[in-house]
Amino acid sequence: MPEARRPNNSYVLVRSDGRSDKVTALTFESYDAAYDELERYYRDFCCSDDEKIEYTITSSG
Repeated sequence: MPEARRPNNSYVLVRSDGRSDKVTALTFESYDAAYDELERYYRDFCCSDDEKIEYTITSSG
């Protein structure tokens, strides 16, 4: 039986307001890599009064 091939998906981060920025310009080879980037972004807002932008991870393939 032939080995099942995984689709060649890439992942991007999408802002909830639909705008683009340096984070949305990034492309990731895995969901985990995209998640790690979001984790780094949100960590900076732990105790900040700055307005946090919401992102979602989306498959582009």
